[in-house]
Amino acid sequence: MQTSIPDLRAEIRPMRAKSLALPVAILAFDLLLYGAATWFAITSAGTTASWLFGTAAGVGIAMLFVVGHDACHGSFTPNRRLNQWIGRLSFLPSLTPFTGWEIGHNQTHHVYTNLKGRDYVWAPFSKAEFDALPAWRRGLERCYRTPPGVGLYYMIEIWWRRLFFAPNEDPRRRIGMLADSALCLVYGAVLAAIALAIGLRPFFAGVLWPFLLWNWTMGWAIFEHHTHPRVPWFADEAEWRAAEAQSRCTVHAVLPKPLDLLIHNIMQHTAHHLDVTIPMYHLTEAQAAVEATCRNVAVVEPWSMGRFFRHLRICRLYDFERRCWLGFDGKPALDGCVWRDHR
Repeated sequence: MQTSIPDLRAEIRPMRAKSLALPVAILAFDLLLYGAATWFAITSAGTTASWLFGTAAGVGIAMLFVVGHDACHGSFTPNRRLNQWIGRLSFLPSLTPFTGWEIGHNQTHHVYTNLKGRDYVWAPFSKAEFDALPAWRRGLERCYRTPPGVGLYYMIEIWWRRLFFAPNEDPRRRIGMLADSALCLVYGAVLAAIALAIGLRPFFAGVLWPFLLWNWTMGWAIFEHHTHPRVPWFADEAEWRAAEAQSRCTVHAVLPKPLDLLIHNIMQHTAHHLDVTIPMYHLTEAQAAVEATCRNVAVVEPWSMGRFFRHLRICRLYDFERRCWLGFDGKPALDGCVWRDHR
């Protein structure tokens, strides 16, 4: 008998337990890595060293962002106010406004995962929608679904359009979003000014390159989380609810253990969508429990660069009636690619 989603959530509920010492240690390590790498990228006399330290700073931005992501969900520490301050601090290197992320991610993406018109993260166009776009936008969409283009997608479609100074109808939310956006702007301006005071190379290697690397990493991660030949999108909310797609449209891309630890287990995504209050330091345990109980709740497969390229090639446009991924020419990308609920 298939385990239900409520039963799965009940099984992993004990893993919501939060500590204080461990997350503080994680935050301190990530801040030290990012701060040291940024400092040496800006101040190193050698060109090679500058770019290597800049790359490490980009990794540090990604690690800190996952901390901020957890804190924004309220799952990093037991203290709500502390989570808010940690979230804002951890989001600064990625220039992510805390309030904008909370609205766009917590209240939109997690609530309406893979529902077209509600969830905007890597939402595919239908063939008719794609054909109606101006030529420049069709070209941009083609670019987005390429290995280097995933970073451009995140920077333009998510960070700039949805998070940074994003509009909001609620006056209280609007003030918070503007304040958090301004905080990120001030941080970025001060960091850029310090680097530019030393020279152009410190700016490019220690500020711009880490930020571009971060955008690529984030674009890649959110693509892998919910885009897969076997993962559907829905245009009808009733069908979406009936399929329990909010939790089922997730992918666990199994990474090598060192890489998984480096990005704080964020690719163990099924358990996170089942219960966002589970902290990242318990996600491995929670994901293992989910997969041992019910593997059909999501797609689970080892990650490889070849699979990533393949999914970018297959998952371009979408036929929402047949639940089928299409190429840009409108032809089905795979034979028998219509999604079926096998619960």
